[in-house]
Amino acid sequence: MLTDFMNTPKPIWQKPWKYKEGIIISLTLLIIGMALEYASGGSGITKLIVYPNNLYFGGGLIIFIVLLSLFGKQSAIKQWLESIPSAICSISMLLFISLLMGLTLQYDNGAPELIRKLGLSHVLKSWPYLLANMFILLSLGMATIKNLKTFELRKLGYIVSHLGLWIVIFGANFGSSQLLRLQMEVNEGSISNMAYDKSTNTQYEMPFAIKLNDFILEEYNPKLAIVSNETGKLIQGNAKNIILIDTAESQALLDWQIYIEEYNYSSAKAGNRYYFINERGAAPSALVNVINKDGDTISGWISCGSFNRPYESLKLNTELSLIMLFPEPKEFTSEIEILQKNGNSQKLRLQVNKPTTVDGWRIYQLGYDSELGRWSDVSVFELIRDPWLPIVYSGIFLMLAGAVYMFWVGSKNKSEKSQ
Repeated sequence: MLTDFMNTPKPIWQKPWKYKEGIIISLTLLIIGMALEYASGGSGITKLIVYPNNLYFGGGLIIFIVLLSLFGKQSAIKQWLESIPSAICSISMLLFISLLMGLTLQYDNGAPELIRKLGLSHVLKSWPYLLANMFILLSLGMATIKNLKTFELRKLGYIVSHLGLWIVIFGANFGSSQLLRLQMEVNEGSISNMAYDKSTNTQYEMPFAIKLNDFILEEYNPKLAIVSNETGKLIQGNAKNIILIDTAESQALLDWQIYIEEYNYSSAKAGNRYYFINERGAAPSALVNVINKDGDTISGWISCGSFNRPYESLKLNTELSLIMLFPEPKEFTSEIEILQKNGNSQKLRLQVNKPTTVDGWRIYQLGYDSELGRWSDVSVFELIRDPWLPIVYSGIFLMLAGAVYMFWVGSKNKSEKSQ
């Protein structure tokens, strides 16, 4: 490629176009994209590809590719778009813009004005990114149709895989504007059919309602750590600086040996000790014996507290204290009921990474009130609707099918040659 660029005696823009023309075209598209972005004040292309404009825009691109391929005859642009230099230049342009995206914070409200106006703070919704994808779609589309017109069975894998890649890029770009990612918060015993897009502060009425019957949170045992009395920061050591409460055996924490004499997952303090209770806001507690390297023993109760219970630490010496950290969630589940407009209803247990589908919406268990922890009476759901996802999946399937076919043909030809 470099030899072709540096040593070719062919004048520029003379057929056939090669890498030199490709570099100029790529740079021109990049400059035009940034100029359009700057002229629009960095507003991006959100309105351009919003439904139904995305259908018109995408349909127009398909028609243009087909017409140019069928009636472009032997024009220089047609021949070049069908060539390997075009494919490499289009891929390089998209990779370069993706690199710029990785070097700048995306959707950062504090980004410098020039960065924002050039589209570098929202690359995926910018003119340069759109033009780069248009470029690669043109090149892929023209090359695919060229091979279809001269179809041979040995080219089937190439055609199918390239068509699949074209569909994936097309669907991901022109379908992104129809992707909705919403959140819904429901209180226990309540029903809601309103969801929110936090990125745009837009409220949506859903075609179904969710009733939260119960929210269940399971937690790991709390962890113990040693902190500085002066700064409150965790003490870092060569050994473990955090241990999980385990009543079965003693554990070493820095220069101290920790023995758990009694542990209550749910408790409250009365007098000078903690007792098990099962009331709202009850907190974990533990009676510990701590032995230092000199053999001295310190005993006492510690607790991480809760939203309505104070924490309690154990002072080890004038510099250090032993504390209990808040327990981490192990699993949280919402027992819900889906109420549809047609009168149908279904009861479900919704867990993290185990979504359900209702009327084309994927419903995920997203979160809860972290301040209340296992006492949370609020569950947060994420609702996602992506009507273009089946199109993208079909493209991925074609890519895999094409790859398998090419592998099979290659293995078959190799076997025949060895015979």
